[in-house]
Amino acid sequence: MAESKKTKETYYLVREDVLPDVFIKVMEVKRLLDLKRVPSVNVAVKQVGISRSAYYKYRKAIRSTRSFTEGAMTTMLIAMESLESSAQRCFEAVLNSGATLVSFQQSPPVDGLIHMLITFRTDDMTESMDVFVHRLSQTRGIVEIRPLRLS
Repeated sequence: MAESKKTKETYYLVREDVLPDVFIKVMEVKRLLDLKRVPSVNVAVKQVGISRSAYYKYRKAIRSTRSFTEGAMTTMLIAMESLESSAQRCFEAVLNSGATLVSFQQSPPVDGLIHMLITFRTDDMTESMDVFVHRLSQTRGIVEIRPLRLS
């Protein structure tokens, strides 16, 4: 079995007006799909005027600088016992990891459990997601952690 060599990727910041047209059109297709303005890649590429193969060739190679500055986001559903300070300990664990809390929703206690949906940015985290989830699961009162979206 041949070993695959992982090459270090190099990135450049390039002004839009000097990019080949295909890259601008790929970004437009991505925008249309993200905003759900079109039902499929086929419709989007036809609307923008590029081939599907061009889109698939370059879609992972180009990104807006905005996506780099926004950082990756994670959403988790956490079930915890309805104990005093359970939610506070959960928030402290998130903030102590270096994550930036974006939003949270907390249910009222049902059968002694509170469900909390939290979304946070992970770009400034000081530990890996695996370490964070393990540490959070060891927090007093936490019953279950279910990652819903990791990006």
